[in-house]
Amino acid sequence: MSKRIGQACDRLKEARLTLWEAAEKAMCARLNLEKERAARLMTGEIVGKNESEREARARELLHALYEAVEIAEAEERHARLAFDLAKLEVERVEAVLRWLKS
Repeated sequence: MSKRIGQACDRLKEARLTLWEAAEKAMCARLNLEKERAARLMTGEIVGKNESEREARARELLHALYEAVEIAEAEERHARLAFDLAKLEVERVEAVLRWLKS
């Protein structure tokens, strides 16, 4: 049982680190997109009568950056799921231990 506890905790630690890395990557992708979008707005490359037209033009010009954000956010969601599942396993092992002690 001791080995099982250690493995569950190790998986939780690894999942937490992976989640942190994925969140950082997603944040950087969003920042890169926003910086480039702002720069293109300032140079007049992104124009439109209203916000939806400007957004459409931005998506056209910055397609790769928008795609990078989508991919990074999907990776972050996947990492969050893995973390949540690892956390549930630790909680399950703790519950079994409490049950065995009673």
